[in-house]
Amino acid sequence: MPYFTLDASSLQHWLTNHADLASRLGGSPADWTIREVSDGNLNTVFLVDGSGGSLCCKQALPHVRVVPDWPMPLERALYEARYMRATADAVRPAAPELYFYDDEMFLLVMECLTPHEVLRTALIRDEAQPGFSAVIGQYVARSVHATSWISQPFEHGSKLLADFAGNTALTRITVDLILTDPFRPCSRNPSPETGLLPDVEALQADKPLHRAVGSLQERFLTARQALLHGDLHTGSIMLHNNDVRVIDGEFATMGPIGFDCGLYLGNLTLHACAAPDKNALITSEITAFWNSFTTELRTLLKTGGGDVWALSDETQRRDLLDNFLLDILRDTAGFCGLEIIRRTVGFAQVADYTLCATPESRTAARRKALQTGRALILKAPSLHTLEDLLSVLTLQ
Repeated sequence: MPYFTLDASSLQHWLTNHADLASRLGGSPADWTIREVSDGNLNTVFLVDGSGGSLCCKQALPHVRVVPDWPMPLERALYEARYMRATADAVRPAAPELYFYDDEMFLLVMECLTPHEVLRTALIRDEAQPGFSAVIGQYVARSVHATSWISQPFEHGSKLLADFAGNTALTRITVDLILTDPFRPCSRNPSPETGLLPDVEALQADKPLHRAVGSLQERFLTARQALLHGDLHTGSIMLHNNDVRVIDGEFATMGPIGFDCGLYLGNLTLHACAAPDKNALITSEITAFWNSFTTELRTLLKTGGGDVWALSDETQRRDLLDNFLLDILRDTAGFCGLEIIRRTVGFAQVADYTLCATPESRTAARRKALQTGRALILKAPSLHTLEDLLSVLTLQ
């Protein structure tokens, strides 16, 4: 079947031709309820409810959904399906189950997450129960263990490199929107509010900062440590009470582990910049993430399996892990700073700033975010502990 963009009617017809999926829904197709819930930048998403169950159907569009004249390859859906399959056994149940992928319609059919809501929305509404970040830390550690050269034979890593090397269109988005555009005049950057214009101009003229960003660009493109989610932020996580799920892995690529960590912590920090009264909550969540991530990763990497560190004894492995985690901490800080700046003055800014009561307080919050992001990028190479990171975030 040649590709075409699905609507509710054609999706219903498509589902009736897939008996295993139709049986999950149950009842008659005429009784199914199909509603579009697309709220991201790239895809259409439908939730389908039947008498026996529900499905989530996500289809790639040939363009950015919110910018129709920005073309986008449909194959990005393939990489999301590959990511879900590559990490499913390791991270279960912290991700939805993938039931089916149609490589002609570029359509993923997966577990429907209801009554879950997006973590960013839950934070804005003060509805997120504390402790969710521990699940995310564990998720990242387990996906690292399933895909890193330390824990897996090099043949496994080589296959992952081959499987995800073609995801260049979305990696280009990362390179441009996170690692480059905010630091130069660019038409993709929204016009900053008047009060923030001097800060943005200073950012784009800051040569020491640009040198540090250059090091992070090189790190992102050359340090193929493990399979990344590639877009791990509070908008790509859903939760209901204590059930936390990671979604939207279409940016998946092999890269530095600290990238996923940094993007997640960057979005938490942005929330604190917009809502300073939540500093204690966000500090607690950042601490929970890092402690969960490092504890889980230490446990998983105590023993071998990969060709990296294959000759290490127990003592050597402990020392190697210490140095490995220090490198990840520093990468985390740098990429956290990049994400904070991108989501403040670059493309795809965050709704958290709507928590600011006045235009003046919003400008002040954005200015603090830019200052924090810059400090993280410049100071990342000198950090040694989580406490060092928190002191740069000025959330303590």
